[in-house]
Amino acid sequence: MTTRRALLGWMAGAALLATGGWATAVSAEQATLNALWMGWPEEQVDPLMDAFREAHPEITLNVERIPFAQIFQTIEVRLNARGPDPDIFIVDSPLTASYAVRGYLLDLTPHLDASRFTKAGLAAGTVDGKIYSAPFGSSSALLFYNKKLLAEAGIEPPSTDPAERWTWAELVDAAKKVAKPDQGIWGFVFEQAERPYQLLPLPMSLGAEMISADGLTATGYLDSAKSVEAFQFYQDLYQKEQVSPPGVFDNNLTFELFGTGKVGFFVGNPYDLVNLPNKYPDLEWGLAPHPYFVDGTPVTPTGAWHIGVNPNTDQMEAALTFIDFMMQDDTQRLWLSLRPYPPVLEAVWEAEADTTFADPGWGIVRHELAETARARPATPGWREYEDIMRLAIRDIQTGADVQATLTAAAERIDRELAKYR
Repeated sequence: MTTRRALLGWMAGAALLATGGWATAVSAEQATLNALWMGWPEEQVDPLMDAFREAHPEITLNVERIPFAQIFQTIEVRLNARGPDPDIFIVDSPLTASYAVRGYLLDLTPHLDASRFTKAGLAAGTVDGKIYSAPFGSSSALLFYNKKLLAEAGIEPPSTDPAERWTWAELVDAAKKVAKPDQGIWGFVFEQAERPYQLLPLPMSLGAEMISADGLTATGYLDSAKSVEAFQFYQDLYQKEQVSPPGVFDNNLTFELFGTGKVGFFVGNPYDLVNLPNKYPDLEWGLAPHPYFVDGTPVTPTGAWHIGVNPNTDQMEAALTFIDFMMQDDTQRLWLSLRPYPPVLEAVWEAEADTTFADPGWGIVRHELAETARARPATPGWREYEDIMRLAIRDIQTGADVQATLTAAAERIDRELAKYR
């Protein structure tokens, strides 16, 4: 079995060879770059890649767009081969630690100016103080509400001021006034009702750590008293309080429920600031900061898509040229116009302050990214962790014993993480 020490040694050696071996790398003047990219629509990808081609005609850029359902397996197969292809690839930021430990990512620390990035964006791509994935987009969470349903229930909307954000108890009280399950009207729903990304802030708000500091042990963390308390609250939304629709896990369905006026409160993402008016122009909605537990502190999720460089590429100079281009202010502003992820560059926030970000919702997002954002647990086994947690969350939502379910999940995760020790 390959040990973690051996993997780290291999990674360090590969990074040293890559960053010090310019003489053996193919010059950018005669390079062909192969990129694995997320399968977003062509209109969200082609303008970005065409901009690079126009700026660097000396580099031939081939882009392979992979659907979300296949992207992670494709990266595993291709990078595990330890060959030079792909040269660059899209990285889901919580997988940065996993890819770094296994030698899939070049250490980009010497190549990036850390001072240019937002705190949340930089943290999502950093492992043990080194930047292994170049931040390309960020994320956050907002509390959306249906103005019509709140007015009918006599509820004063929550404040937009993060200092006056609602507690989860206040949200449940309001959601109970809105909910009419027999009429298909619900008080509250998470957009990502089974995903750790949107649900781990619950235990984190109570002060729980969701994995050990070295990212290799879940028992005692995932199933701690605070974690159990948080996930009991989550279960009660569906089983006891009956303000949330049981069995609805698909993101598209939860978004549709809110968009069609069947949900009073909805924890969604910044891209919903654009998606809601585009898809549901007649819906009257408002915004507020993400709730928190009164006995804890505000915590919001963060992390999105980054860019990685294969340390085995034989097109190193061209690959780093690509990273340089994607980290430019103008490129990041173009990306924002194509797909509205929160920017990772402070300069873009400033440049768009009076235009894109004049909307109050973006003001909340910027506050959260600076003050309350927490990335998902840094572990080489994030994929295993997430897959096991999603099953556990489904069981909890439908009524399984919370303590027993989390303990069993933690034990399973520990068994999976053993291979990284």
